[in-house]
Amino acid sequence: MQKILIINRLGIGDVILTTPLAQLIKENIKNVMIGFLAADKATDILQNHIYIDDVFSYKHKQAKKNIIAQIKQKGYTDAIIVDGRLSSTIFAWQAGCRLLNKGYCVSINRHHFFPRKEMTAKAVEDFSLYAKTLLNINFDKNNLTPRIGNCTHERQLEIADWIKTIHDTTKQIVLIVPRTAADIKNWNLKELGKLNCYLNDNGIIPIYIGSGNDSNYIKSITGNKIDLSGKLTLRDLPELAKYASWALSMCTGPLHILGTVKKLPIIALYGPSDPLRWAPKNAIVVQSKLPCVPCLNWDKCPKPAGQTCMDEIKFERIKTILLENHLL
Repeated sequence: MQKILIINRLGIGDVILTTPLAQLIKENIKNVMIGFLAADKATDILQNHIYIDDVFSYKHKQAKKNIIAQIKQKGYTDAIIVDGRLSSTIFAWQAGCRLLNKGYCVSINRHHFFPRKEMTAKAVEDFSLYAKTLLNINFDKNNLTPRIGNCTHERQLEIADWIKTIHDTTKQIVLIVPRTAADIKNWNLKELGKLNCYLNDNGIIPIYIGSGNDSNYIKSITGNKIDLSGKLTLRDLPELAKYASWALSMCTGPLHILGTVKKLPIIALYGPSDPLRWAPKNAIVVQSKLPCVPCLNWDKCPKPAGQTCMDEIKFERIKTILLENHLL
């Protein structure tokens, strides 16, 4: 049996967009097992996944020996280095895997040297191309479907029961992901508050999702809302989204999770990031019209507060999209 280890230790979105690669391998190679090594923050989305047999969590360098031992014990024979990192290449070699490709990128103080060369513009196609270039698997790029692992049946029932409790309090189920880890990628709170109040005026109490650290941020948004920050796992999000009429999200990991839900309209707000590469297929992209966009720099912005690319996106643009797409 061939056992292939996929390595992508980048962000949650990167990992989600790598899952079609696992699907292509599973569906085109007989008698194969797929392992996936990801950063600890992304491993939950790979649990109980239809195309992934083993998930290995990279927490920190101190645990490296234990992870290598686990991979060796499972007997993984080959490795695909999706994240392009030299450290991932060395890691796979130390785990006894044959390197189907190699990465040479080294990061020092957020500067990247010898970065991975992009094979095509869209990330999901880019990562999937390893199936063709390394394993001679042909595919239709229009059929690439990112997916995450399923939540438990018990959790599905709990979410269904909770939806029933709010059924009479809101006209629609609307999900909002209000915050990313990079402040420069977050929408202006005043504009978000205008949207929240507009939804309230239309009988909608939106549901805000995020980590427990987002609770105070969500409380500061004007208007009535339901705060589920810290109350859901990543694998709960698609199950909750099945009941939603539409969603709005900043460019962050949960956006890509919502993007795995078929037929869910998503308004995706983009500032410094590039939606051509990262936006989900079903996203209605709203991007700043500033000439510097996308700058691909979310560490800092030379523009003063109130004049950044995300500040330039006004509530009226979102209102127009809601009306034009008959989402209310």
